[in-house]
Amino acid sequence: MEKAEISEEMIFGCFAAACQSDDMAGTAASFVDVEEYENRVMYPEFARWAGKAGYPELATLFRKVAGEEKLHAVWLRALYSDIGVPQRGEDTQRAIDALEAIRSNCDELIALNPDGVVEKALQVAIRVEEREYQDIYPRFRDQALAANDADTAAVYQQVIDSERQHAHWFQAALDNFRSPQARAMV
Repeated sequence: MEKAEISEEMIFGCFAAACQSDDMAGTAASFVDVEEYENRVMYPEFARWAGKAGYPELATLFRKVAGEEKLHAVWLRALYSDIGVPQRGEDTQRAIDALEAIRSNCDELIALNPDGVVEKALQVAIRVEEREYQDIYPRFRDQALAANDADTAAVYQQVIDSERQHAHWFQAALDNFRSPQARAMV
């Protein structure tokens, strides 16, 4: 039986999005959960794929962004010391399960089409970061501003700026990856 092609949409389906809650503590807990998911699960997996496909520089980029995602959670925890370790959100658990389900097929696909897998990971990383800085986290910032919580709003703005930078790094990496000169060097 032939295995299904792993698509960008399938990989994007492994992304867990933070969810805004009615109260800022709930929003913060969801944010921390997702940022830690990106730090511990998603970007390390993308780094593993890039390394296995023979792109150590891209693996390093994914690990660097993973570290910054952890930092985002730390920034917010400093404001919400009572969050502790938030319960894993349903969306995050679903994303972890989905990523686990495609892992073995992806390993086989990397052997057959390493460039395709790496390109899809970069495309998904761009979509994830753009969604966060353009849509999700501005709403969180605005929620904090509406509650007259300038400190929390400033943290979310810092995260927005960081996520925008990540999107630009991944876009530059994808552009370089697609360039004939870069491909000839591998």
